[in-house]
Amino acid sequence: MTEEININLDSSSETIQNISKYSIIHKTTFSYSEEARENVNQVRLKPLNGYYQNLDFYLLTVLPATKLTEYPDLFGNSVHYFEVNSPHKKLQIESRSTVSIEAVVDYKNLPYGSKHDDLLGLIERDDCYEFLNGSTYVNWPISLWKEALDVKDNSEDVFQTCYSLMTFVYNVCFYCTESTTAETTAYEVFNDKRGVCQDFAHLLIAYCRSIKIPARYVSGYIWDPSGGSGENAMIGSQASHAWVEVYVPNAGWIGLDPTNNKIVNEQYIKIAIGKDYDDVAPIRGTFYGGGKRRTMEVKVDVRNYKK
Repeated sequence: MTEEININLDSSSETIQNISKYSIIHKTTFSYSEEARENVNQVRLKPLNGYYQNLDFYLLTVLPATKLTEYPDLFGNSVHYFEVNSPHKKLQIESRSTVSIEAVVDYKNLPYGSKHDDLLGLIERDDCYEFLNGSTYVNWPISLWKEALDVKDNSEDVFQTCYSLMTFVYNVCFYCTESTTAETTAYEVFNDKRGVCQDFAHLLIAYCRSIKIPARYVSGYIWDPSGGSGENAMIGSQASHAWVEVYVPNAGWIGLDPTNNKIVNEQYIKIAIGKDYDDVAPIRGTFYGGGKRRTMEVKVDVRNYKK
């Protein structure tokens, strides 16, 4: 059922002021027990540039050194492609970014006012079509659709419905890093009600799409002003994070983070958008050899600088 949305405007977690610039280091190291070869990869680690987010600097390095080719995918995300054909027992991919974020969320003027009837016809729009249909990890059998309707209740306001669905995911799902894999579907999360940020994003997308609200998957980072401690600590900081953007008529795409029950603001740094995780995986590749013992180590460091 839908309840009136109350947001504490005095909460430091919802009204971060003067946040403008971030530096991000994302380092991934693959180690192999035996030599690997013909290692072919696609990398989506370059932050998006435009609207409220400006990419000031970006550098991607790969060891062993190799040629990098950059191109945009179908959603406008930046993709770097490379091949390491010579034998190697370690592959290191490091992304360094500096990003400026403009505060655009007005918590005293949230995008209420669009009715569910305003969603009619959006499936015919190119910018919404892909985000209204099922995808690799997002599906919705009748039971999931019925639960979305129960949460919607008598709400006719699109933003209020989306916010209620986000809060529902936050309240009923248990964050557990060992409970799912990168291939877990929204329906599996619906049944188990546990997972990580990727899973909660997929579930919220499924709820929204099932009731004709366009919803897309976003990958990126968040900066936690609490430093990861205290009651306002955010889940997903100092790591890759995932959230959702819903399309609200007359307002556009609005970010919602079901892992932290937050409207996406200037603490969030966008890397890529897509139908689901399958479209935005940070690193995807194939190789030959490598032996049976293979490890992957990921380190993410997000720092904020006030102007």
